[in-house]
Amino acid sequence: MTGSDIDGKAIASTIRTEIKAAVADLKTATPPKVPGLAVILVGERRDSQTYVRMKKKACEECGITSYGYDYPDDVTMETLLSKISELNDNDDVHGILVQLPLPPHIDEDAILNAIDPAKDVDGLHPL
Repeated sequence: MTGSDIDGKAIASTIRTEIKAAVADLKTATPPKVPGLAVILVGERRDSQTYVRMKKKACEECGITSYGYDYPDDVTMETLLSKISELNDNDDVHGILVQLPLPPHIDEDAILNAIDPAKDVDGLHPL
């Protein structure tokens, strides 16, 4: 049996086209809905910044509203938990992504567990 190459860019393009069409349908539905993704970024890691920038670009291409929340490395647990609570209660936000890793003084499990499982984009909530 021989393997075959997968064209990841072509597959991604097809998926984005399908998502864009689905989002367009949502926007013309009654009542209209615009999907929203909130991304929390802590610190200034270049790899994390690049990943988040790519997510924001993908949202823009598909018609999804992107909400970005950038915090310094020394942000407190209280501040992050408060923002997550606010986003959980925001009907315009349908998905929440917390970019990992978080600084050592932040309890990642507590942060991820605070996200409403219905809005957990990464699927990391233990339910």
